[in-house]
Amino acid sequence: MVSEGKQLKKNAVGFLELVFQSISFTAPAIAVTATMTGAAAFAYGALPLTYVLAIFAVLSAGFVVYVFSRKVASSGGYYRYIERGLGTKVGAFGGWVYLLYTVIGATPFIYFETALATQVGFGVLGIDLPSWSWYPIGIVVALAAFGLAYSGIKNSLKYSVYTGTIEMVILLVASFFILSHTSHPLNAAVFTTKFSPTGWSGVALGLVFSFTSLAGWGSMTFLGSEARSAHFNIRRGVIVTIIVLGAFFLFMSYVMTVGWGPSNMSTYFSNFLPGLILTLRDGGIVLAAVMFVFLVNSGFVDTLAIINAGSRDMYTMSKDGMLPDSLSNTHKKHKSPHIALIYNTIIGIIIFTVTGWVFGPFNGFLVTGIWTGAGTIIDHILVNTSLPLYFRKLKDLRWTYVVVPIIAIAIYLFALYGSFLSINTYVIIAVVVMVIYLVFGAIYFAVKKGIKVVLEEGEEI
Repeated sequence: MVSEGKQLKKNAVGFLELVFQSISFTAPAIAVTATMTGAAAFAYGALPLTYVLAIFAVLSAGFVVYVFSRKVASSGGYYRYIERGLGTKVGAFGGWVYLLYTVIGATPFIYFETALATQVGFGVLGIDLPSWSWYPIGIVVALAAFGLAYSGIKNSLKYSVYTGTIEMVILLVASFFILSHTSHPLNAAVFTTKFSPTGWSGVALGLVFSFTSLAGWGSMTFLGSEARSAHFNIRRGVIVTIIVLGAFFLFMSYVMTVGWGPSNMSTYFSNFLPGLILTLRDGGIVLAAVMFVFLVNSGFVDTLAIINAGSRDMYTMSKDGMLPDSLSNTHKKHKSPHIALIYNTIIGIIIFTVTGWVFGPFNGFLVTGIWTGAGTIIDHILVNTSLPLYFRKLKDLRWTYVVVPIIAIAIYLFALYGSFLSINTYVIIAVVVMVIYLVFGAIYFAVKKGIKVVLEEGEEI
Protein backbone atom coordinates (compact mmCIF):
# COMPACT_ATOMS: atom_id res chain seq x y z
CA MET A 1 0.00 0.00 0.00
CA VAL A 2 1.38 3.42 -0.99
CA SER A 3 1.39 5.97 1.86
CA GLU A 4 -0.67 9.17 1.64
CA GLY A 5 2.44 11.31 1.16
CA LYS A 6 3.37 9.34 -1.95
CA GLN A 7 0.02 9.25 -3.76
CA LEU A 8 -0.91 11.11 -6.91
CA LYS A 9 -4.40 12.55 -7.30
CA LYS A 10 -6.82 9.90 -8.48
CA ASN A 11 -9.35 10.58 -11.27
CA ALA A 12 -7.84 14.03 -11.87
CA VAL A 13 -7.91 13.97 -15.68
CA GLY A 14 -10.29 12.69 -18.32
CA PHE A 15 -10.07 11.58 -21.92
CA LEU A 16 -9.58 15.06 -23.45
CA GLU A 17 -6.77 15.94 -21.05
CA LEU A 18 -5.01 12.66 -21.86
CA VAL A 19 -5.20 13.41 -25.57
CA PHE A 20 -3.80 16.91 -25.14
CA GLN A 21 -0.98 15.66 -22.90
CA SER A 22 0.20 13.74 -25.96
CA ILE A 23 -0.67 16.42 -28.53
CA SER A 24 1.19 19.01 -26.47
CA PHE A 25 4.23 16.75 -26.35
CA THR A 26 4.53 16.98 -30.15
CA ALA A 27 4.24 20.82 -30.05
CA PRO A 28 2.25 21.15 -33.33
CA ALA A 29 2.99 24.85 -33.97
CA ILE A 30 6.74 24.50 -33.53
CA ALA A 31 6.79 21.18 -35.37
CA VAL A 32 4.89 22.58 -38.37
CA THR A 33 6.66 25.93 -38.59
CA ALA A 34 10.15 24.72 -37.65
CA THR A 35 11.14 21.10 -37.02
CA MET A 36 9.36 19.69 -40.08
CA THR A 37 12.46 20.93 -41.92
CA GLY A 38 14.35 17.81 -40.77
CA ALA A 39 12.24 15.57 -43.02
CA ALA A 40 12.28 18.14 -45.85
CA ALA A 41 16.11 18.15 -45.82
CA PHE A 42 16.02 14.62 -47.26
CA ALA A 43 12.62 14.28 -48.97
CA TYR A 44 12.46 17.83 -50.42
CA GLY A 45 9.14 18.22 -52.28
CA ALA A 46 8.07 14.68 -51.35
CA LEU A 47 7.65 15.78 -47.72
CA PRO A 48 3.90 14.93 -47.61
CA LEU A 49 4.66 11.41 -48.82
CA THR A 50 6.89 10.86 -45.78
CA TYR A 51 3.94 11.68 -43.51
CA VAL A 52 1.68 9.21 -45.32
CA LEU A 53 4.24 6.53 -44.52
CA ALA A 54 4.84 7.90 -41.00
CA ILE A 55 1.17 7.51 -40.08
CA PHE A 56 1.31 3.78 -40.80
CA ALA A 57 4.62 3.50 -38.94
CA VAL A 58 3.25 5.25 -35.85
CA LEU A 59 0.09 3.14 -35.92
CA SER A 60 2.22 -0.02 -35.72
CA ALA A 61 4.01 1.43 -32.70
CA GLY A 62 0.71 2.63 -31.22
CA PHE A 63 -0.73 -0.87 -31.46
CA VAL A 64 1.77 -2.04 -28.84
CA VAL A 65 0.77 0.67 -26.35
CA TYR A 66 -2.91 0.07 -27.14
CA VAL A 67 -2.59 -3.62 -26.26
CA PHE A 68 -0.48 -3.00 -23.16
CA SER A 69 -2.98 -0.48 -21.79
CA ARG A 70 -5.67 -3.18 -21.75
CA LYS A 71 -3.87 -4.63 -18.75
CA VAL A 72 -1.52 -1.96 -17.38
CA ALA A 73 -2.20 1.71 -16.56
CA SER A 74 0.48 3.28 -14.39
CA SER A 75 2.30 6.49 -13.52
CA GLY A 76 5.36 4.55 -14.72
CA GLY A 77 4.15 4.51 -18.33
CA TYR A 78 6.71 2.83 -20.57
CA TYR A 79 8.88 1.89 -17.59
CA ARG A 80 6.03 -0.21 -16.16
CA TYR A 81 5.34 -1.83 -19.55
CA ILE A 82 8.99 -2.88 -19.83
CA GLU A 83 9.16 -4.06 -16.22
CA ARG A 84 6.04 -6.22 -16.58
CA GLY A 85 7.43 -8.16 -19.56
CA LEU A 86 11.21 -8.07 -19.13
CA GLY A 87 11.56 -8.03 -15.35
CA THR A 88 12.69 -5.50 -12.75
CA LYS A 89 16.31 -5.12 -13.87
CA VAL A 90 15.54 -4.44 -17.53
CA GLY A 91 12.51 -2.44 -16.48
CA ALA A 92 14.72 -0.21 -14.36
CA PHE A 93 17.05 0.27 -17.32
CA GLY A 94 14.01 1.16 -19.47
CA GLY A 95 13.01 3.81 -16.93
CA TRP A 96 16.62 5.09 -16.99
CA VAL A 97 16.42 5.34 -20.79
CA TYR A 98 13.18 7.30 -20.53
CA LEU A 99 14.99 9.75 -18.27
CA LEU A 100 17.53 10.16 -21.09
CA TYR A 101 14.63 10.92 -23.41
CA THR A 102 12.79 13.40 -21.19
CA VAL A 103 14.92 14.75 -18.34
CA ILE A 104 18.39 14.67 -19.93
CA GLY A 105 17.35 15.28 -23.52
CA ALA A 106 13.89 16.68 -24.14
CA THR A 107 13.72 19.11 -21.21
CA PRO A 108 16.77 21.20 -22.21
CA PHE A 109 16.00 20.52 -25.89
CA ILE A 110 12.61 22.23 -25.66
CA TYR A 111 14.17 25.12 -23.71
CA PHE A 112 16.52 25.58 -26.67
CA GLU A 113 13.81 25.12 -29.28
CA THR A 114 11.42 27.59 -27.65
CA ALA A 115 14.15 30.14 -26.99
CA LEU A 116 15.59 29.93 -30.51
CA ALA A 117 12.13 30.00 -32.09
CA THR A 118 11.38 33.14 -30.07
CA GLN A 119 14.65 34.76 -31.06
CA VAL A 120 14.38 33.87 -34.75
CA GLY A 121 10.64 34.60 -34.81
CA PHE A 122 11.16 38.15 -33.62
CA GLY A 123 13.71 38.50 -36.41
CA VAL A 124 11.18 37.33 -39.01
CA LEU A 125 8.78 39.97 -37.69
CA GLY A 126 11.48 42.63 -37.98
CA ILE A 127 12.64 42.84 -34.37
CA ASP A 128 16.23 41.83 -33.63
CA LEU A 129 16.95 40.51 -30.15
CA PRO A 130 20.44 40.39 -28.60
CA SER A 131 22.41 37.26 -29.49
CA TRP A 132 22.43 36.18 -25.83
CA SER A 133 18.65 36.47 -25.40
CA TRP A 134 18.15 32.73 -25.95
CA TYR A 135 19.32 32.07 -22.39
CA PRO A 136 16.92 34.23 -20.33
CA ILE A 137 14.05 33.17 -22.63
CA GLY A 138 14.83 29.50 -21.95
CA ILE A 139 15.05 30.09 -18.20
CA VAL A 140 11.69 31.89 -18.14
CA VAL A 141 10.08 28.97 -20.03
CA ALA A 142 11.63 26.48 -17.59
CA LEU A 143 10.44 28.26 -14.45
CA ALA A 144 6.95 29.05 -15.78
CA ALA A 145 6.38 25.43 -16.86
CA PHE A 146 7.63 24.16 -13.51
CA GLY A 147 5.24 26.46 -11.64
CA LEU A 148 2.20 25.28 -13.57
CA ALA A 149 3.16 21.60 -13.35
CA TYR A 150 3.84 21.99 -9.61
CA SER A 151 0.27 23.26 -9.09
CA GLY A 152 -1.15 19.91 -10.19
CA ILE A 153 -1.78 17.87 -13.31
CA LYS A 154 -5.32 19.19 -13.82
CA ASN A 155 -4.22 22.84 -14.01
CA SER A 156 -1.43 22.16 -16.49
CA LEU A 157 -3.61 20.01 -18.75
CA LYS A 158 -6.53 22.46 -18.67
CA TYR A 159 -4.13 25.09 -19.96
CA SER A 160 -2.86 22.67 -22.62
CA VAL A 161 -6.37 21.83 -23.81
CA TYR A 162 -7.46 25.46 -24.24
CA THR A 163 -4.29 26.89 -25.79
CA GLY A 164 -3.55 23.73 -27.78
CA THR A 165 -6.96 23.89 -29.45
CA ILE A 166 -6.47 27.57 -30.37
CA GLU A 167 -2.97 26.78 -31.64
CA MET A 168 -4.23 24.15 -34.07
CA VAL A 169 -7.08 26.41 -35.26
CA ILE A 170 -4.59 29.21 -35.99
CA LEU A 171 -2.43 26.80 -37.98
CA LEU A 172 -5.47 25.82 -40.04
CA VAL A 173 -6.35 29.48 -40.62
CA ALA A 174 -2.79 30.14 -41.75
CA SER A 175 -3.00 27.16 -44.10
CA PHE A 176 -6.08 28.68 -45.74
CA PHE A 177 -4.19 31.90 -46.51
CA ILE A 178 -1.14 30.00 -47.77
CA LEU A 179 -3.20 27.79 -50.09
CA SER A 180 -5.26 30.75 -51.34
CA HIS A 181 -2.05 32.55 -52.38
CA THR A 182 -0.53 29.49 -54.05
CA SER A 183 -0.70 29.32 -57.84
CA HIS A 184 -1.03 25.52 -57.82
CA PRO A 185 -2.75 24.56 -54.54
CA LEU A 186 -3.67 21.09 -55.84
CA ASN A 187 -0.59 19.01 -56.57
CA ALA A 188 -0.85 15.24 -56.17
CA ALA A 189 2.76 14.82 -57.30
CA VAL A 190 4.01 15.70 -53.80
CA PHE A 191 2.68 12.29 -52.75
CA THR A 192 5.10 10.65 -55.17
CA THR A 193 8.90 10.71 -55.53
CA LYS A 194 8.75 13.27 -58.37
CA PHE A 195 10.17 16.10 -56.24
CA SER A 196 12.65 13.95 -54.31
CA PRO A 197 16.09 14.39 -55.96
CA THR A 198 17.29 11.04 -54.60
CA GLY A 199 14.01 9.18 -55.13
CA TRP A 200 12.90 6.64 -52.56
CA SER A 201 16.13 6.82 -50.55
CA GLY A 202 15.44 10.48 -49.77
CA VAL A 203 11.84 9.67 -48.88
CA ALA A 204 12.97 6.83 -46.62
CA LEU A 205 15.38 9.08 -44.73
CA GLY A 206 12.77 11.83 -44.58
CA LEU A 207 10.41 9.27 -43.05
CA VAL A 208 12.81 8.91 -40.12
CA PHE A 209 12.30 12.55 -39.20
CA SER A 210 8.58 12.63 -39.98
CA PHE A 211 8.16 9.58 -37.77
CA THR A 212 10.13 11.05 -34.87
CA SER A 213 8.39 14.44 -35.22
CA LEU A 214 5.23 12.63 -34.11
CA ALA A 215 6.97 11.32 -30.97
CA GLY A 216 5.13 12.03 -27.76
CA TRP A 217 1.81 10.43 -28.71
CA GLY A 218 2.30 7.85 -25.94
CA SER A 219 3.17 10.25 -23.12
CA MET A 220 -0.39 9.98 -21.78
CA THR A 221 0.55 6.53 -20.48
CA PHE A 222 2.41 8.23 -17.61
CA LEU A 223 -0.90 9.59 -16.32
CA GLY A 224 -2.28 6.10 -15.74
CA SER A 225 -2.61 6.62 -11.97
CA GLU A 226 -4.36 9.98 -12.33
CA ALA A 227 -6.76 9.31 -15.21
CA ARG A 228 -10.41 8.35 -14.94
CA SER A 229 -11.12 4.88 -16.40
CA ALA A 230 -7.42 4.78 -17.22
CA HIS A 231 -7.24 1.44 -19.03
CA PHE A 232 -10.10 2.39 -21.36
CA ASN A 233 -9.28 6.07 -21.86
CA ILE A 234 -5.57 5.55 -22.52
CA ARG A 235 -6.36 2.80 -25.01
CA ARG A 236 -8.73 4.91 -27.09
CA GLY A 237 -6.73 8.07 -26.40
CA VAL A 238 -3.60 6.67 -28.07
CA ILE A 239 -5.51 5.79 -31.24
CA VAL A 240 -7.38 9.12 -31.39
CA THR A 241 -4.15 11.06 -30.81
CA ILE A 242 -2.27 9.23 -33.55
CA ILE A 243 -5.11 9.71 -36.05
CA VAL A 244 -5.57 13.41 -35.19
CA LEU A 245 -1.87 14.20 -35.22
CA GLY A 246 -1.22 12.08 -38.30
CA ALA A 247 -3.98 13.76 -40.32
CA PHE A 248 -2.99 17.22 -39.06
CA PHE A 249 0.71 16.84 -39.81
CA LEU A 250 -0.03 15.29 -43.20
CA PHE A 251 -2.23 18.22 -44.18
CA MET A 252 0.18 20.84 -42.85
CA SER A 253 3.17 19.21 -44.58
CA TYR A 254 1.19 19.43 -47.83
CA VAL A 255 0.39 23.11 -47.22
CA MET A 256 4.01 23.96 -46.42
CA THR A 257 5.28 22.09 -49.48
CA VAL A 258 2.92 23.54 -52.09
CA GLY A 259 3.10 26.95 -50.41
CA TRP A 260 6.88 27.08 -50.56
CA GLY A 261 6.97 25.36 -53.94
CA PRO A 262 7.77 21.64 -54.36
CA SER A 263 10.68 22.47 -56.67
CA ASN A 264 12.09 25.06 -54.24
CA MET A 265 12.32 22.91 -51.12
CA SER A 266 16.11 23.05 -51.10
CA THR A 267 15.71 26.53 -49.57
CA TYR A 268 12.87 25.52 -47.22
CA PHE A 269 15.00 23.60 -44.74
CA SER A 270 17.73 26.26 -44.70
CA ASN A 271 15.34 28.47 -42.67
CA PHE A 272 14.66 27.86 -38.97
CA LEU A 273 11.02 28.99 -39.18
CA PRO A 274 9.85 28.59 -42.79
CA GLY A 275 6.23 28.16 -41.67
CA LEU A 276 6.24 31.57 -40.00
CA ILE A 277 7.80 33.09 -43.12
CA LEU A 278 4.95 31.67 -45.22
CA THR A 279 2.34 32.93 -42.77
CA LEU A 280 3.82 36.44 -42.85
CA ARG A 281 4.00 36.38 -46.65
CA ASP A 282 0.44 35.21 -47.28
CA GLY A 283 -1.47 36.04 -44.09
CA GLY A 284 0.05 39.39 -43.19
CA ILE A 285 1.72 40.76 -40.10
CA VAL A 286 -1.29 40.37 -37.76
CA LEU A 287 -1.77 36.66 -38.45
CA ALA A 288 1.99 36.11 -38.34
CA ALA A 289 2.20 37.86 -34.97
CA VAL A 290 -0.65 35.74 -33.56
CA MET A 291 1.00 32.63 -35.00
CA PHE A 292 4.27 33.64 -33.36
CA VAL A 293 2.63 34.01 -29.93
CA PHE A 294 1.13 30.53 -30.13
CA LEU A 295 4.32 29.12 -31.59
CA VAL A 296 6.12 30.23 -28.43
CA ASN A 297 3.24 28.91 -26.32
CA SER A 298 3.55 25.61 -28.17
CA GLY A 299 7.06 25.28 -26.80
CA PHE A 300 5.80 26.17 -23.34
CA VAL A 301 3.06 23.50 -23.26
CA ASP A 302 5.52 21.02 -24.75
CA THR A 303 7.76 21.75 -21.77
CA LEU A 304 4.79 21.08 -19.48
CA ALA A 305 4.05 17.76 -21.18
CA ILE A 306 7.69 16.68 -21.02
CA ILE A 307 8.22 17.40 -17.33
CA ASN A 308 4.81 15.93 -16.45
CA ALA A 309 5.87 12.63 -18.05
CA GLY A 310 9.51 12.65 -16.95
CA SER A 311 8.73 13.44 -13.33
CA ARG A 312 6.22 10.58 -13.14
CA ASP A 313 8.80 8.17 -14.51
CA MET A 314 11.16 9.31 -11.71
CA TYR A 315 8.34 9.13 -9.16
CA THR A 316 7.39 5.53 -10.03
CA MET A 317 10.98 4.29 -10.21
CA SER A 318 11.54 5.84 -6.79
CA LYS A 319 8.50 4.04 -5.34
CA ASP A 320 10.00 0.77 -6.58
CA GLY A 321 13.33 1.48 -4.86
CA MET A 322 15.27 2.23 -8.04
CA LEU A 323 15.88 5.92 -7.37
CA PRO A 324 16.18 7.95 -4.11
CA ASP A 325 13.04 7.65 -1.99
CA SER A 326 12.39 11.41 -1.82
CA LEU A 327 11.54 11.47 -5.54
CA SER A 328 8.32 9.57 -4.81
CA ASN A 329 7.00 12.22 -2.42
CA THR A 330 3.92 14.12 -3.56
CA HIS A 331 2.76 17.61 -2.65
CA LYS A 332 0.37 17.64 0.31
CA LYS A 333 -2.16 19.91 -1.45
CA HIS A 334 -1.57 19.58 -5.21
CA LYS A 335 -0.63 15.87 -5.22
CA SER A 336 2.01 16.55 -7.86
CA PRO A 337 5.35 14.66 -7.69
CA HIS A 338 6.90 17.97 -6.69
CA ILE A 339 10.35 16.71 -5.68
CA ALA A 340 10.73 14.88 -9.00
CA LEU A 341 9.55 18.02 -10.80
CA ILE A 342 12.16 20.11 -8.99
CA TYR A 343 14.94 17.70 -9.94
CA ASN A 344 13.70 17.45 -13.53
CA THR A 345 13.73 21.23 -13.89
CA ILE A 346 17.10 21.74 -12.19
CA ILE A 347 18.79 19.05 -14.30
CA GLY A 348 17.23 20.52 -17.44
CA ILE A 349 18.43 24.03 -16.62
CA ILE A 350 21.97 22.81 -15.83
CA ILE A 351 22.26 20.92 -19.13
CA PHE A 352 20.68 23.85 -21.01
CA THR A 353 23.20 26.22 -19.43
CA VAL A 354 26.32 24.08 -19.92
CA THR A 355 25.66 22.86 -23.46
CA GLY A 356 24.31 26.25 -24.57
CA TRP A 357 27.25 28.33 -23.38
CA VAL A 358 29.98 25.77 -24.12
CA PHE A 359 28.76 24.61 -27.55
CA GLY A 360 26.51 27.51 -28.52
CA PRO A 361 22.68 27.37 -28.48
CA PHE A 362 22.24 25.75 -31.90
CA ASN A 363 24.78 23.01 -31.16
CA GLY A 364 23.29 22.57 -27.68
CA PHE A 365 19.97 22.12 -29.47
CA LEU A 366 21.59 19.45 -31.69
CA VAL A 367 23.24 17.55 -28.82
CA THR A 368 20.13 17.43 -26.62
CA GLY A 369 18.05 16.56 -29.69
CA ILE A 370 20.18 13.47 -30.31
CA TRP A 371 19.65 12.33 -26.71
CA THR A 372 15.92 12.96 -27.09
CA GLY A 373 15.56 11.05 -30.35
CA ALA A 374 17.77 8.12 -29.38
CA GLY A 375 16.16 7.85 -25.95
CA THR A 376 12.62 7.54 -27.26
CA ILE A 377 13.68 5.05 -29.95
CA ILE A 378 15.54 2.76 -27.53
CA ASP A 379 12.69 2.89 -25.02
CA HIS A 380 10.09 1.98 -27.66
CA ILE A 381 12.25 -0.94 -28.81
CA LEU A 382 12.24 -2.22 -25.21
CA VAL A 383 8.45 -1.73 -24.92
CA ASN A 384 7.86 -3.59 -28.20
CA THR A 385 10.10 -6.45 -27.05
CA SER A 386 8.30 -6.63 -23.72
CA LEU A 387 4.76 -6.97 -25.14
CA PRO A 388 4.83 -10.60 -26.37
CA LEU A 389 6.77 -11.72 -23.29
CA TYR A 390 4.21 -10.13 -20.97
CA PHE A 391 1.21 -11.68 -22.69
CA ARG A 392 3.02 -15.01 -22.86
CA LYS A 393 3.19 -14.89 -19.05
CA LEU A 394 -0.54 -14.21 -19.00
CA LYS A 395 -1.11 -17.13 -21.42
CA ASP A 396 -2.85 -14.71 -23.80
CA LEU A 397 -0.24 -14.49 -26.56
CA ARG A 398 -1.56 -13.82 -30.08
CA TRP A 399 0.32 -13.73 -33.36
CA THR A 400 -0.31 -9.99 -33.74
CA TYR A 401 1.47 -9.40 -30.41
CA VAL A 402 4.61 -10.80 -32.03
CA VAL A 403 4.40 -9.64 -35.64
CA VAL A 404 3.38 -6.00 -35.12
CA PRO A 405 6.08 -5.31 -32.49
CA ILE A 406 8.69 -6.78 -34.87
CA ILE A 407 7.54 -4.39 -37.59
CA ALA A 408 7.65 -1.49 -35.13
CA ILE A 409 11.15 -2.48 -33.94
CA ALA A 410 12.40 -2.57 -37.53
CA ILE A 411 11.06 0.95 -38.10
CA TYR A 412 12.63 2.22 -34.87
CA LEU A 413 16.02 0.68 -35.74
CA PHE A 414 15.89 2.49 -39.09
CA ALA A 415 14.99 5.69 -37.25
CA LEU A 416 17.93 5.15 -34.87
CA TYR A 417 20.22 4.82 -37.87
CA GLY A 418 18.78 8.00 -39.37
CA SER A 419 19.42 9.93 -36.16
CA PHE A 420 23.18 9.75 -36.75
CA LEU A 421 23.34 10.45 -40.49
CA SER A 422 25.09 13.78 -40.01
CA ILE A 423 28.36 13.15 -38.18
CA ASN A 424 30.28 16.07 -36.72
CA THR A 425 32.11 16.89 -33.49
CA TYR A 426 28.91 17.65 -31.58
CA VAL A 427 27.20 14.45 -32.71
CA ILE A 428 30.24 12.46 -31.54
CA ILE A 429 30.19 14.24 -28.16
CA ALA A 430 26.46 13.52 -27.80
CA VAL A 431 26.95 9.84 -28.63
CA VAL A 432 29.90 9.40 -26.24
CA VAL A 433 28.00 11.01 -23.34
CA MET A 434 24.90 8.93 -24.15
CA VAL A 435 26.86 5.65 -24.24
CA ILE A 436 28.48 6.46 -20.87
CA TYR A 437 25.05 7.27 -19.42
CA LEU A 438 23.48 4.04 -20.72
CA VAL A 439 26.39 1.80 -19.68
CA PHE A 440 26.37 3.31 -16.19
CA GLY A 441 22.61 2.72 -15.90
CA ALA A 442 22.89 -0.88 -17.13
CA ILE A 443 25.63 -1.70 -14.58
CA TYR A 444 24.00 0.21 -11.72
CA PHE A 445 20.60 -1.49 -12.02
CA ALA A 446 22.18 -4.90 -12.66
CA VAL A 447 23.85 -4.85 -9.24
CA LYS A 448 21.39 -2.68 -7.29
CA LYS A 449 19.74 -4.24 -4.26
CA GLY A 450 16.48 -3.34 -2.56
CA ILE A 451 14.32 -3.12 -5.70
CA LYS A 452 10.72 -3.91 -4.79
CA VAL A 453 7.96 -3.23 -7.30
CA VAL A 454 4.93 -1.58 -5.67
CA LEU A 455 1.80 -1.80 -7.80
CA GLU A 456 -1.01 0.57 -6.93
CA GLU A 457 -4.64 -0.53 -6.75
CA GLY A 458 -6.02 -0.98 -10.27
CA GLU A 459 -2.62 -0.51 -11.90
CA GLU A 460 -2.71 -3.97 -13.46
CA ILE A 461 -5.81 -5.98 -14.34
